[in-house]
Amino acid sequence: MAAGGTIAQRITDLIGAIYSTEADYEGDLINAAINEIADMLPTASLIRYSKTPGVLTSNSEWLTEDRKVLEVIRIDADSNGIERPCTEVSKTGFSAAGDSASIYAATPYSPVYYHDTENAGASTLKILPEPTGSQKGKIWYFSYASGDNSGITQATLNTSLYIPSNAIHAIVLKSCLNILKAYVSNQVQDEEDIELLQMLQGQIQILEKDYQTEMQRFTTNSEEVKAE
Repeated sequence: MAAGGTIAQRITDLIGAIYSTEADYEGDLINAAINEIADMLPTASLIRYSKTPGVLTSNSEWLTEDRKVLEVIRIDADSNGIERPCTEVSKTGFSAAGDSASIYAATPYSPVYYHDTENAGASTLKILPEPTGSQKGKIWYFSYASGDNSGITQATLNTSLYIPSNAIHAIVLKSCLNILKAYVSNQVQDEEDIELLQMLQGQIQILEKDYQTEMQRFTTNSEEVKAE
């Protein structure tokens, strides 16, 4: 029995090779599955695989579009500085954090960050106190999937998309669900074979149950880590 198949091969094993012709935008449906699962995974799991963080040495624009921010830190001194976690605040909170006379003023030991949306719809991340060349800000993040990811395998999942390799089966199950639901929608609109629709609905129910069971593994593991 073969092992190490691609996402496309695993989908074929579950719902057949016809999936790539019956769903016009199957690549988008696969990416939707990847991104949904990334949003559901514990942040601690994603941070373990997060690539080189974004760096801020001032509050120049660091775009957050299509990125899931996982952790933001700021170094608190020019030499021998310690990385301090930044707290996310609202627009008004960020304004208060920049007011030296406010009791909510940010300090190098209690930095904050904010998603600034005043950039023609593309939000940017800003930190206070404003980062400098020595007191840098660092942003760990997950880049939401786009493009063709159907050729990714379990062995390359963590280096291609920077998420845990053992999430591959959940991604495949959710991709199958997205594709089958799109196929059923097309069949309903075209008033095709009722018996076929019933069979597809039955398959969707089975895959939905398998998907929920698979995702439960990650939820349970997350709760165990918190308990420790």
